[in-house]
Amino acid sequence: MATKTKAQRQPNLMLIGALFVFFYTFVLSLAPAIREHFSGFWLEWRYFIPFAAWLVGTLSLNYAVKRFLPNRDPWVFPIVMLLCGWGLLTVWRLSPTLGQRQIIWYLLACLLFYIGIRQKELVTKLKRLKYLWLLFGLLLIGLTFWIGVNPSGTGPARWLNAFGVYFQPSEPLKLFLLVYIAAFFADQVKPNTSLLSSILPTLIIIAITAVMLMSQRDLGTAALFLGFYVLMLAVSTNSRKYLWIVPLLAITAIVIGYFTLDIVKTRVDIWLNPWLNTSGSSYQISQAQIAIASGGLFGAGPGLGSPGFVPVAVSDFVFTAIAEETGLLGTSALLLLFAIVIIRGINIALASKTTYGRYLAFGISMFLALQSLWIICGNLGLLPLTGVTLPFISYGGSSLLTSLMAILILLKISSDSSTIPLPYKTRQPYHRIAAAVLILLILMLGFNSTLAIFNQESIVAKAENTRWSIDDRYSPLGNIVDQSGKTITRTIGTPGDFERELLVPSLSTTIGFTNPVLGKSGLERSLYKYLRGVATRDAETIGQHRLLYNQPPPGSDVKLNIILDFQTKADELLGNHKGAIVLLNAKTGEIYSIASHPFFDATIAEDWESWRQREDAPLLNRVTQGSYPLGTLSNILTLNAHWAQQGNLGHYPLIDITKPDPYCEAAMQLTGSVNMIQNGCSSSATKLIEDTSPLGLVEQLNKFGIYDMPSLSLELFQPEDMPDENAFNTLRTHIPETRVSPLQMALIAASITNGGSKISPALVNAYQTEDGNWKSHTEPNQSSQVLSAQLAKSSRVFLSHQSQTIWYAIGHSVLEDNQLITWYIGGTNDETSPTPLAIAIVLEEDNPALAIKIAESLLIPHINE
Repeated sequence: MATKTKAQRQPNLMLIGALFVFFYTFVLSLAPAIREHFSGFWLEWRYFIPFAAWLVGTLSLNYAVKRFLPNRDPWVFPIVMLLCGWGLLTVWRLSPTLGQRQIIWYLLACLLFYIGIRQKELVTKLKRLKYLWLLFGLLLIGLTFWIGVNPSGTGPARWLNAFGVYFQPSEPLKLFLLVYIAAFFADQVKPNTSLLSSILPTLIIIAITAVMLMSQRDLGTAALFLGFYVLMLAVSTNSRKYLWIVPLLAITAIVIGYFTLDIVKTRVDIWLNPWLNTSGSSYQISQAQIAIASGGLFGAGPGLGSPGFVPVAVSDFVFTAIAEETGLLGTSALLLLFAIVIIRGINIALASKTTYGRYLAFGISMFLALQSLWIICGNLGLLPLTGVTLPFISYGGSSLLTSLMAILILLKISSDSSTIPLPYKTRQPYHRIAAAVLILLILMLGFNSTLAIFNQESIVAKAENTRWSIDDRYSPLGNIVDQSGKTITRTIGTPGDFERELLVPSLSTTIGFTNPVLGKSGLERSLYKYLRGVATRDAETIGQHRLLYNQPPPGSDVKLNIILDFQTKADELLGNHKGAIVLLNAKTGEIYSIASHPFFDATIAEDWESWRQREDAPLLNRVTQGSYPLGTLSNILTLNAHWAQQGNLGHYPLIDITKPDPYCEAAMQLTGSVNMIQNGCSSSATKLIEDTSPLGLVEQLNKFGIYDMPSLSLELFQPEDMPDENAFNTLRTHIPETRVSPLQMALIAASITNGGSKISPALVNAYQTEDGNWKSHTEPNQSSQVLSAQLAKSSRVFLSHQSQTIWYAIGHSVLEDNQLITWYIGGTNDETSPTPLAIAIVLEEDNPALAIKIAESLLIPHINE
């Protein structure tokens, strides 16, 4: 059987590439229907626009290549065209507008490629005109200093604008410089000539070019020029010592730049710690690593990922977009394709008939290698970020045009190869560099594997990963309902436009918000694994939805202990007053009402900044996060500590009832009670603290939970540290100034109501399982006996309301801005109440009358039911 020639093998490779691009196009066109769970067959035909453009250009060039370059390398052209197709589709997927521009550049590049392929002796003509090409490239760079622009409107002016078409001169300069250096080295570097005198002109040109680029802050391109220049030196002088110059130059440049240029310092800091400032300077690289980790092994699927979370994904970070949607398998294939092109390019160099052709082919291979390695390493976090593009893939017409012209020259050189192998000594530096490139590609693949597989869970779980917002848009979250099943929060809309609707805006500080920019808060955050269905669906169901749609399944409903009748009444009573109310079941800890005023409306994201700046803090949940000094409410706590020490439940210090303070006297008039302890008199607070053992007082406060954080599915106030023995002598001032939250005081009230037993607060009642049944949600149990049953009963009797149906204690204190606050805690008496209730109220004003009205309106009607 006859052996197949190169020209006979090429169509098979082209067919494989065409099938891949078509399949990728087809999958992308299916993605919108898949994401929106469309039941019928629906294709997004716009993805066939870049495919059609690619196919026209590829078939035209394939015809020309087969006709005019029959002896070309059979691998390079098919792989490059596959990469171009992949790149066109990726750019279109990320930005159809930029995709249209990229198509125009691609077709222009194909036209120039076709014209160039018909030129006889193209490589020789390039050498002959090397000075002209170099001068032209430098002139274009120079023009950017006078008439340069930036398409974004800000930043360095590295582009030229001609009739609305932006062109970056540094891209073709790469090729012009390669042509010049290859020609110069082929003619000037000779064994009997001093190395310095041989390379001095090229050193001057490289220095001038580097200075021009660095003045425009194009550090990536300047580094590339230095890199392939040194590699050209290594092969032209056959000296391995130059191979060490590249890393040494890179390290030296980074060190100097770190201490002299802010932009370099920022990028190095980000490189050393990509999670240092994830909302600022390191946002790009942290999001890039999240995208790679999100892709995992197989990827989200073409068109099903969320690469838009990475800024400039269409150009600088296009590798992360491919990683997220095709996974480690896709990026491994991408690296393999680049490796084949680079190694085949080095082989072409070794087979060239001329020294110039060898240097030029090698230079083109290194230009592709260094640029690819540099940008991919930057995306992975292995090197500081640069502004270079990924050849054939990234958006950028100048880059695509230059890269295809370089491939044209490479194919021209390969079509006129020599059959006589170079001496081993001459081949050695090429082989070393090829080995180094392969090792680097393998290391990159290994680090990519670390991000996508081994560290995937930890990276994806980071707070900076907001891809949950895309999940929530396409897969509905579960509803949040009250104890009777009335809806509090629900998901409305259709797949792709789902959004949360809060039907009870006054609960915004408790339910929280969910916003792709602001994140999540409140129960929307703490219950997300239930509302999202992650904790209620089996692994198989979750896996099926991820595999089919790259989405989680529909979420599960969650039931709270909130009773909307109580909640509505509490909100109405509190009205426009600043303060908090928490009403709970004193026996079970079920929170029936949690009111914090003023509040924000979680459904109106555009008012966020104004809410954040308001002095009355509507974003603060005053029940759980508010911290208020105990003031004279410490009476009730100190009294219980005093009784526990004395062993005489009827005894309390002799207090001069003729000296009540004005606030206490006002409370007495409202309640009709002369009980100074119950009404929060300052003198009684001082006397109780003086007559109570400091050690016993601190121990009792600790039992009550003053120094502990309750367990609840909400953001909580961090309690103060328990004072040590050295601070006991300052307790007279320390206890009234101790800051507590209304929730803590409600739990203390519940302990007194519940026979001295401390209970855990319970806001969440149950969640719905996959089969539709409700399963009880249990909070961590913090129950303990903080008072004896007899002592708790004595407290209730001592603090009873004149009607004997409820007990209460009133207090007052002062905030830092001299704003007076009013405290009220109380509860039902066990003999009369069908369901024992406890309440805590704080008002940021001197208004005991309102506190009494709120408490009696919530407690007494319930007792009479």
